Amino acid sequence: MELAEVDLTVRGRYHIRMRNAEGVEYNAVGVYREVDPPNRLSYTWQWQEKEHDVGETLVSVEFNDLGGSTEVVITHDLFPNAEAKAGHEQGWTSCLNRFEGLFA
Repeated sequence: MELAEVDLTVRGRYHIRMRNAEGVEYNAVGVYREVDPPNRLSYTWQWQEKEHDVGETLVSVEFNDLGGSTEVVITHDLFPNAEAKAGHEQGWTSCLNRFEGLFA
């Protein structure tokens, strides 16, 4: 993660810049549709680079209190095809695995 600009309000915008191990840059931008702390976030997601862009998609994140721990449920919808969905699933899995490692 190289950059995270966030206006965490309904209709607020964000810009996230990531760079992978090979040096490829990825810029995700979008608008928050729902901000309901500490329960839920919903926001649009679109890649700025044409080679990665699959159109605007929708991410919803739910935070479920399990009494001593929190379950995080991410739903990413509106993909144009199975290939785009699979690629994003791989990306989310990688991010969540790294996130989990921070708390291990």
